[in-house]
Amino acid sequence: MKRRLLALLLCTALPLPAGAQTHVIAELGTAPLIGRVASTQQLQIDVRKQHAVFEAAGEGLGLTPSEFTQFAQRIAQRQLSYVVIPRRLDAMSWRSGGRVHVLHDVVIPAQTMGWEVDLREGDRILALFIPNKCGNLSLLRKPAPRLARVAPAEIAVATPAPTPSAAPVAVLPPTPAPSPTPAPYTKVSMSTGAAPSHHFRAWPLLLLPIIALFASHGHSGPVQAAPLPVPALPPAAGCPTPAPK
Repeated sequence: MKRRLLALLLCTALPLPAGAQTHVIAELGTAPLIGRVASTQQLQIDVRKQHAVFEAAGEGLGLTPSEFTQFAQRIAQRQLSYVVIPRRLDAMSWRSGGRVHVLHDVVIPAQTMGWEVDLREGDRILALFIPNKCGNLSLLRKPAPRLARVAPAEIAVATPAPTPSAAPVAVLPPTPAPSPTPAPYTKVSMSTGAAPSHHFRAWPLLLLPIIALFASHGHSGPVQAAPLPVPALPPAAGCPTPAPK
């Protein structure tokens, strides 16, 4: 009787081809895949011992053999997280009568705890969940987070160049001013009481023959030329007057 009632409930939750609907599960654990999971260590043991059950559930969810292998390796290496499972899932597996079934477009109770293993599928993430109440392997495809492309900073903060220290200035001793060159000294010999120097001019003597020639032509008779006065020669320059005897 219980099996018939459970089968009736599951059948009503299955999507119809004509118009698929979201299937709300009020309580998990009525048709568990492996049963309640108490710890991560127990999950590792269950995945290893019931490998065929989990493999059939993964195939029903659409996992490739490579993806399921990655899932089993992540569980064995504890590469998983214990999280609050999202309420809306793309698909959930369950088992009844020794057979594994899959229900699509499912809404589960809020605050359902379980383990999460993420696999990369192109530009999407395959998030695989295992609720702790039933162990029903479930799947949710979500877009992979895009890393923000941060352009390299082009504004370079100008670092002020170090101010070069002033080179030491050599202080030279003051150059002594050159002593004035004395003007050349000319010795002038002066004799006390010396008479002023007179220059003797001889050119008047050269005119005497010319004067005599003109005088001879101007008179009919002979004319005796008067003796010309002989100018007194001044004393030799620079010779002092002799003292009287």
